[in-house]
Amino acid sequence: MQLPAQPVYPTGPPGWVAAEPPTSSNRTAIVAAVVGGVVVVLLVLCLGLVSGFFLLRDRETTASGPDATAPARPPTDGGPIASPSPSLSEEPVVQGPQASAYPAEKIEDLNRVCDEDIYYPELPKRAGKAPHPVVLLLSDTPGLRQKDGGYYYDLGLSKKVEQTWSSDDPRVVQMVACLDRVSSGSTIRTCKFDDPKPQSLPLVRTSWRLRVYEAATGRKLLEKKMNGDDQKCPYFVLVGADRKIYAEVSDRAAIVALRNLVTR
Repeated sequence: MQLPAQPVYPTGPPGWVAAEPPTSSNRTAIVAAVVGGVVVVLLVLCLGLVSGFFLLRDRETTASGPDATAPARPPTDGGPIASPSPSLSEEPVVQGPQASAYPAEKIEDLNRVCDEDIYYPELPKRAGKAPHPVVLLLSDTPGLRQKDGGYYYDLGLSKKVEQTWSSDDPRVVQMVACLDRVSSGSTIRTCKFDDPKPQSLPLVRTSWRLRVYEAATGRKLLEKKMNGDDQKCPYFVLVGADRKIYAEVSDRAAIVALRNLVTR
C-alpha cells in the first residue's frame, strides 16, 4: 500500500530556509577568503614580532650601545652646545698641624694644640731672649683637659714666674705642654679618706706622656715618657667610675722636664 506523500524539509522544520549548497565558485571564494585571512593574521603577527624585536634592540642600544656615550648633538635652534661635566678630582688631604680659623682668646682654646693638631699663628714664636712662657695642660681622663696652675710654686709666687710657667693670658704663651695619662698598673698602696664618708681607694702606678709644641706653628719641641713618681696619698682627689687614684707626675719632675725649653 502506498503511503501518502509527506512534505520533505530540506534542512529542518517548517519556517527554516534551506541553505543552498555552495557552488564551486563560492567554494573558491570562501577558501580564498579564509586563506587570505590566515595570511593577513600571520603577516600581522610577524610584523609585530619583527617590530618588537627591533624595539628591543633599539632599547638595548640606547641603554648600553655606542649611542649611550656618544656626544650630544648640537641644538638646531642655535643655542649653546652642552658639554660633558669634567670628572671631579679629590684634593690631597692636608697632613700635619693646621692653623686655627680663629685666635686664642682663653687658655682653654690651647687645648686644641694638644688634642686637635691646631696651632695659632698670631701667638709669639719661641724665639729671642728667654724666658719662653709655657702652659701645662693635664689630661688624666680621655676627653678632659685642664691647666695645671700650681706645679710651679716651688719657683716662687711672683707675677713674673706665673706669667712664665702658668699664664692665664694665651696671647703671651709661646709653648703648650700636654701631659696625658696613657696607662696604669699595679697598686702601690691603699689610701683612706674620711670625708664625705670613710672609704679606701687604691693608688696605682701610672705612665704619662709629655709633649711640648710651639703654639704659633704646631712644631713639636719635645716628647717623652714619664712615670707617675708622686706616690703619696693626696689630701683630696676626684674619684672616677673605676674608683682608682693614679700616681701623678710630681711638680718637680714637670719643672725639670720643661726647664731647658723655658729658660734657654
